Amino acid sequence: MNKLPSKAELMDAIIKVFTNCDSNVLSTKDINDKVASYLQIPEDLLSIEDANCAGTEYSYRMRWARTELKAKNRLI
Repeated sequence: MNKLPSKAELMDAIIKVFTNCDSNVLSTKDINDKVASYLQIPEDLLSIEDANCAGTEYSYRMRWARTELKAKNRLI
């Protein structure tokens, strides 16, 4: 993998993580870690800073993917 996954790919992976998880309650860090592992995202991509230098681009994209799933009532 040479680029971060799209929002749609992240959303699909989040759903799969929750589907395969024993618990419906996961922390944001747990979700991010499990999605990164599921999609086999290399560490160099996970550590890219976002444009505002407020965190990583991966965390930023995951935040939007979770927000969109919540808005669609797909993730509680």
